[in-house]
Amino acid sequence: MKRQGLLSVTGIVLLGLIVLMTLHEWDNPLDENQQAFLSAPMIVAGNVIAKTFNADTGEVQYHLTADHLEQYDHDPLTLLDKPVLTMDNKDGAWTIQSLHGEVRNNGDLIVFQNKVEARNERRGLTLNTNELQYFGDAQRVLAPTDVDIRQTQGSTRAGKMEVQLDSGEMTLSEGVVSDFKGTR
Repeated sequence: MKRQGLLSVTGIVLLGLIVLMTLHEWDNPLDENQQAFLSAPMIVAGNVIAKTFNADTGEVQYHLTADHLEQYDHDPLTLLDKPVLTMDNKDGAWTIQSLHGEVRNNGDLIVFQNKVEARNERRGLTLNTNELQYFGDAQRVLAPTDVDIRQTQGSTRAGKMEVQLDSGEMTLSEGVVSDFKGTR
């Protein structure tokens, strides 16, 4: 009986050692793919609809839709495919759309990239650029690259543009050229 108990204990110890050795020999799957794991999106979603509200008034600040969204945890960044932002101000509704976009700074900065178009139907104004930055809290829009603004009366081109949305003040710089149609 003593031998059987001793054999059982020896068998269990050997089995335990084999399991420990096997586990020790297995590579951690995250070691090789750690960078891929860390750079993978935390959230992937399609047909996204989001609204942001003004903290003081509770009114909708803007309405944002996108065909595809990827949100990353390691870097507070959200990537968007075909984003469309709609917002109202005293000059009427603005719609901004592009092929790609990024949401940064916890939603305060939305960067529209690649074939950006901004429209205001009430003012009959269309703006085209390659990058447009919308700062929600500051109510400011910045185009750091060439911008083309078309209105029913004519068009304006500039190297940069900055707009303060609450006052409606627009600053154009770097090679500003305007072409306006005369009235008869």
